Amino acid sequence: MTTAVRPVVGVVDYQAGNIQSIVNALDHLGAQTSRVSAPEDLRDVSHLVLPGVGAFGFCANRLRCSGLLADLERWTLVDHRPLLGICVGMQLLASSSDELGHQTGLGWGGGRVRKLETDSRQIRVPHVGWNTVTFEEDFGEFRGGDSADFYFDHSYAYDAPTAAHRVAHCSHGRTFCAVIRRANLVAAQFHPEKSQSAGMRFLRSFLELDRDA
Repeated sequence: MTTAVRPVVGVVDYQAGNIQSIVNALDHLGAQTSRVSAPEDLRDVSHLVLPGVGAFGFCANRLRCSGLLADLERWTLVDHRPLLGICVGMQLLASSSDELGHQTGLGWGGGRVRKLETDSRQIRVPHVGWNTVTFEEDFGEFRGGDSADFYFDHSYAYDAPTAAHRVAHCSHGRTFCAVIRRANLVAAQFHPEKSQSAGMRFLRSFLELDRDA
């Protein structure tokens, strides 16, 4: 009998969000976790998670000042190893954001982040709470056409990626990207670590990704 190899997931710690809930969710799934705050921390890691909480510009500045950006870019775009962006960690992959004026993103997914706006009194911004996500194509345990409820907390959303493609969408005032993908680069606007069973299915699907998938 062979023993399954537990993935070693590095959670990028660039002082831009609380990462403990992500660590707890990954631990629950049986993954090994470690905090990545320096390039040498990537040495024994099989997967990466890029979280982000707060304003786009603040998170982008923290990431650029972390000393990790060149290594993360090599990991993701050159070596094609699995990386999951969550919430603002997803938005940072865009080319730009409109939050607090024009902000420059990493451009790994292309496209733009812009504010959720609505004229309806029944639809409030920020978008906080549960909402239905519809998958447009297969991703791990989800088939194209499947729907599931996930937990959101955001005022800005990703539109029209140009270097990646939309895997799933959600609607809140308007339709926006809920999940995007570029090879082994995956990103979600919702918080899988706060999304109960659907979130665990999503994280398991990410952990199934291997190099050059």
